[in-house]
Amino acid sequence: MNARVRELELFPATVLATAAILGVVAALQPLLAVAAAAGLVFAYVVFNDLAAGFAILALLSFLDTLPSSASLSPSKAAGLLIAVAWLARYSSSAKGQRDLFGEHPFLTWVLIAFFSWSALSLVWAPSTSIALESLFRYAPNILLFPIAYTAIRTRRDVLLVLGAIVLGAIIAASFGVLQPPSAELGERATGTVGDPNELAAFLLVGLALAAGFALGRGRSLLVRLVSIFTVALCAAAVFLSLSRGGLVALGVLMLAGTVFAGKWRGALAVMLGLVAIGGVLYFTTLAPLPARERITTANGGAGRSDIWKLGLRMVRAHPIDGVGVGNFPVVSPDYVLQPGTLERTDLVFSAAPKVTHNTYLEILSETGFPGFLLFAGAILSCLACALKAARVWGSQGQTDMEALARGLFLGLVGMLTADFFISEMYSKLLWVALALCPALLAVARSERDEPQPATSPARRTERRRPVIV
Repeated sequence: MNARVRELELFPATVLATAAILGVVAALQPLLAVAAAAGLVFAYVVFNDLAAGFAILALLSFLDTLPSSASLSPSKAAGLLIAVAWLARYSSSAKGQRDLFGEHPFLTWVLIAFFSWSALSLVWAPSTSIALESLFRYAPNILLFPIAYTAIRTRRDVLLVLGAIVLGAIIAASFGVLQPPSAELGERATGTVGDPNELAAFLLVGLALAAGFALGRGRSLLVRLVSIFTVALCAAAVFLSLSRGGLVALGVLMLAGTVFAGKWRGALAVMLGLVAIGGVLYFTTLAPLPARERITTANGGAGRSDIWKLGLRMVRAHPIDGVGVGNFPVVSPDYVLQPGTLERTDLVFSAAPKVTHNTYLEILSETGFPGFLLFAGAILSCLACALKAARVWGSQGQTDMEALARGLFLGLVGMLTADFFISEMYSKLLWVALALCPALLAVARSERDEPQPATSPARRTERRRPVIV
């Protein structure tokens, strides 16, 4: 008790000292002071509510254009702080915590094996430093799985994190729509993500989840209206991004919705059909000529087909071991002088050689078929968890949560399709969404296994009484 009183006595002094330090910093570097203050608030939130911290991390994954250092973006800093808070909580009291390894051994072993195989490629990777950098990017993303599994424990946590993703999509899409690019100059909407193709991939997750909020029963009228508006906003930003991969992924999302949307197949088909009609009207009547030409003309994917040829050459040369994690840009010049015509060798022989612009081909070329199969196994396991969560909630009549679980599944289908045209294996949003899948299944099962309130004998008798017409 005395220790608690002593902490309360020290709290005002600590706050005053912190405020004084921030005041001095603000006079010298205002942006640094704002970042420090935001970091302190975030640290307080994370150490008090890990699920809220995870939600903020999901939101920050849409805000890559925020000021940051070259090595530490806001989302990376947030992820590091969440990992520290999770380790502190888990080490202090592991009792009562959910066990990802015990409840999902296949997914856990696949993630461990994928990271271990990638680490083993250090032995043959031409550039060890770049391989280490890639491993340091994979490690915190993989750590999101046990963090999400222990942090997201209730329905409130699920709604908080999924709502943060939708909010991030609203912010990113709004910047893309309110600051429209000049298509005549070849510009494309990038929103707050910083890249048009990544923007389109990210917004598909927000669009699908917003549809889940709109279609689930029990939501207020305001939530449904905002969700429907979000679907239209995200679709408009995808159109303005002029991302051909994003449009293909949107089409795949629509087709997947007709199969995996459950009882909402018809409603989702109508909603996405309106989106498709809007896209057709925009690109046939409203869009400038350069925008139409970009969508209707492939032109080798702006050099993407040449880079894919290099990746396939690497796979043929190293089908098992790959060229080493993160080393595709390093070794790509070595595969130029081989049979086959390449039109865009400038993408290889440059100060910053291009990646494959294909998440799966990059993983396949860098870690071989073992790494690719392990990565694919983790994805399929997570997608299965999302569908299982939807079925569990559906069996309980919890249609609002079932719609969100199916929305997460469809959003991942859209994003994973878009990743066929971009290299997003380190994307924070991708790993956040994947980590949410087993967490959602755990919450659904915990609600199913909760003891139901006892029914009084009178009510039981009333339920058995036959109805006389």
